[in-house]
Amino acid sequence: MTNWKAVTIALALALGWLIGDPAIAMGPGPDRQAEVQLAISRVDSLLVHLREHPADVNALEQLAAMYAENQAYDAAVGPLARALQLDPTRRSLWVALDKALAQLGTPSITDAELTTRASDFRNGVKGKTSN
Repeated sequence: MTNWKAVTIALALALGWLIGDPAIAMGPGPDRQAEVQLAISRVDSLLVHLREHPADVNALEQLAAMYAENQAYDAAVGPLARALQLDPTRRSLWVALDKALAQLGTPSITDAELTTRASDFRNGVKGKTSN
């Protein structure tokens, strides 16, 4: 039995390649505004979670990754610094911190600065009120 849905998709992709623009076959691109709204929603939900679970290193790492993905490298340093206070042996946190600092053009950060950034982040999350 022929799977006509698969055949239709394959033909559409082939037509897109023949025309020279495979995106035509795939339909319109993603809605950038919807992507931004989703990212904001995810950041907000992580911040709410961190208010209730301030020692969740995974959530801190996810938040820092979201900031870095959106090129907010300075904002990523705070949650990374806090996560490193909680789990200084986690290599992925050090790697993420090194990448963020490199993007900021800062070759290194002192322990005192890390402590300050962690404290500022922790206090900011505690003081943040929900909308």
